Amino acid sequence: MKSFIRSSVILGLVGSSVLISSLLDSSLNVLALTPKQIVEKLNQIPVFTIGNSNEILLSTEDDRRAFVTYLSHQDAQQVVKEITKENPETKVEVITIPLGQVYELLKNKEKSQSQEPPDLFTFVPLKAQLKSALSILREEDPNIESFPGIPLFYGMVKVDKQDTFLSVQDGKESFTPFYFERESLQKLIENIRLKQPEFASSIKVKVTPLGGIVSAFESDDKKKEDFVKSVILVPSQESAKKVLETSKQNQQAK
Repeated sequence: MKSFIRSSVILGLVGSSVLISSLLDSSLNVLALTPKQIVEKLNQIPVFTIGNSNEILLSTEDDRRAFVTYLSHQDAQQVVKEITKENPETKVEVITIPLGQVYELLKNKEKSQSQEPPDLFTFVPLKAQLKSALSILREEDPNIESFPGIPLFYGMVKVDKQDTFLSVQDGKESFTPFYFERESLQKLIENIRLKQPEFASSIKVKVTPLGGIVSAFESDDKKKEDFVKSVILVPSQESAKKVLETSKQNQQAK
């Protein structure tokens, strides 16, 4: 498999990258889901990589080849422009894949212990969201220098003097949303503030690494079964919009 993506291009564009293996770092301890259920939850999130009709292109990083996925379609598109500028004959494009598929590739790689590429699985996070996540952490510890992974934003609220996760009701079902974009959580809080101002005043915006949620899905604390099943992952507005546009284009092409 050829490699056309230079590490300097990726790092110069985004400023930082996060190994997908960091998704497995533990920060929450709740009930395990089946592998199928984990994939279904992660598949709610589209991610973007670069390739062509035949293969996914790998990035070269310190003589190791990495499967690179982006949370931003715009970031991935910018890398495509850099590649085609340096190699005009190269035919590449942004490819949309579900996060669950990347998770399956990683787990299969771990199980088989294959020495075949990719050597690494790398995520390029949303740069603006890293800054937001860091600002939240620094409210408690000003000395924190970086955020350890892909940030997910969620709300905590006081109920009967107890801190609990902010949830939303859909008919008879209750869901606990974790957002890849802080702004989307803020919109939810603003809607609550309009309808229940006394309730909204106790909501606090929190952040956790995506790795904490994945570890939660994989662990085995049966005391919090309802919580883990209620978790939904909410993509950024950009990602959701791009998937909708692609879906409409595919329907029109039929």
